[in-house]
Amino acid sequence: MIRELGKIDIARYVADCMRRQDSPRASELAIRYGVTPSHLSRTFRTRYGQSLSAYIKALQLRRAQRLLRTTTLDTTRIGYACGFATRRTFFRAYRRATGDSPRRHQLTISSRRKGSVRRQSDR
Repeated sequence: MIRELGKIDIARYVADCMRRQDSPRASELAIRYGVTPSHLSRTFRTRYGQSLSAYIKALQLRRAQRLLRTTTLDTTRIGYACGFATRRTFFRAYRRATGDSPRRHQLTISSRRKGSVRRQSDR
């Protein structure tokens, strides 16, 4: 069993990948821990009740949602900034997780902001 395997370590690794705009890989993490990718994935699932890939994807999507809310970056750049290898991979993962496209989500947020600004300026 990998004693020092923790969600915070995985989160740091994923954040590092995002800074480099690189895709997080179980194989790269396994090398860091000196185990095979399948052993790492099994150990993570046993310890946390969730697959390693699902946890990594959730971290990527959480950051994507934050960037969609707080920046004016286009969705392609957001996908790369969150460690998705392609725009298509980002859109597919986002749609599966939320039921909506990142672009539509961004447009919804943008229109809410504009409505909020208008309401404040009407006062």
